[in-house]
Amino acid sequence: MVGFVVVGTLLGLTLRELLGYPLVGETVYWLGILGFLAVWQGTSISLFDERDRALERRASHLTLSLFAVVLVVGASAARLLSYTNTYTVPVELWAVLWGYVALFVVFAVVYLGLRYRG
Repeated sequence: MVGFVVVGTLLGLTLRELLGYPLVGETVYWLGILGFLAVWQGTSISLFDERDRALERRASHLTLSLFAVVLVVGASAARLLSYTNTYTVPVELWAVLWGYVALFVVFAVVYLGLRYRG
């Protein structure tokens, strides 16, 4: 499964960015995704066990914790730099910070939905 994603992504990027074939690169990228889905759904063998799920939970928790710090510190620093006219924060950085906010909002909605589902 991972091989399809990695190879599809690397070949897609190579074709798109280095060789100048954007449509072929995007097609290869999607073939990698479809290969991933075919292995995932087309295999009768259980590909994940409780160890994989525990590892995914720990990785998700660590990732969200790290990005929470990035969001809190980054947004505060960006606001302070803007308020003091020390640095003009690019619009793209604000978009990234709002993207982080959206990530945590989606997490909260999914978490509450799973917690309180009937």
